[in-house]
Amino acid sequence: IQLTAIITGDLINSRQLKPKIWLPVLEQSIKLYASKSDIYRGDSFQVEVEIAKALECVFYIKAALKTLKNIDVRMAIGIGAKDFKNRDIKKSNGEAFLNSGEAFENLKKETIGIKTPWPEATEICKIMLELASQIADGWSENIANSVKVAFENPGKNQQDLAEILHKKYQSQVSTELTKAGFNKISKTIDFCTKTLIARC
Repeated sequence: IQLTAIITGDLINSRQLKPKIWLPVLEQSIKLYASKSDIYRGDSFQVEVEIAKALECVFYIKAALKTLKNIDVRMAIGIGAKDFKNRDIKKSNGEAFLNSGEAFENLKKETIGIKTPWPEATEICKIMLELASQIADGWSENIANSVKVAFENPGKNQQDLAEILHKKYQSQVSTELTKAGFNKISKTIDFCTKTLIARC
């Protein structure tokens, strides 16, 4: 059985900005990772992405949207089989879609959730994602932008990132990524991704 990851999300405070401001940012951030995606009901979206990239995708989308003032996003990852495939993601269904929808419905104060076919893996990743998302919830627009650029340029060192961000000193990037908890979040992404892939 081929397993996939479905991310269900919606924007927080989207009405504070016109869609022409946040919609291109959302579309661009989804495009980097998704094999299929759909934006519906204005500010809700669903994305299909390979399991190996699902967690990184979620934090990248969050960083991209948090570069905008007062905007945030809630997302849930569902892992599972995809029983019925349709060119239109809205009309596809299966375990991955159900898990994503259920995890999304169960979000309370958290902004990132997960449900997988393996209860133990779900529990481990859920706890780690709650902690990581709590850090990410506090990103300012500047910090979110540094995180976004760091995700876009995985092979680059901080000096390179400083040049891309038009910052005079590498230390500014270092400070912002430290404040963002980027290292801790990256470790969480790696650990949870390995946990999921080991069960696939």
